[in-house]
Amino acid sequence: MKSNWVKYIFIVFIIAILIFAVLKMREEQQNEQLEEEATSSEEEQVREIRLGIARV
Repeated sequence: MKSNWVKYIFIVFIIAILIFAVLKMREEQQNEQLEEEATSSEEEQVREIRLGIARV
C-alpha cells in the first residue's frame, strides 16, 4: 500500500515539472515575440529625405 502512494506522488511530481517547463517555454516565446515587434516598429520609422536645387 505504501509503495502505491510513492508511485502516485512521483507521477504527480513529474507532471508538475512538465507543466512548469511548458509554462516557461511559452513565457520565453512571448518575450521573443514582443522583442520582434519592437524591432520591426523601429525599422518602419524610415523618413524620406528630398534633395533639390533651390531656385534663385
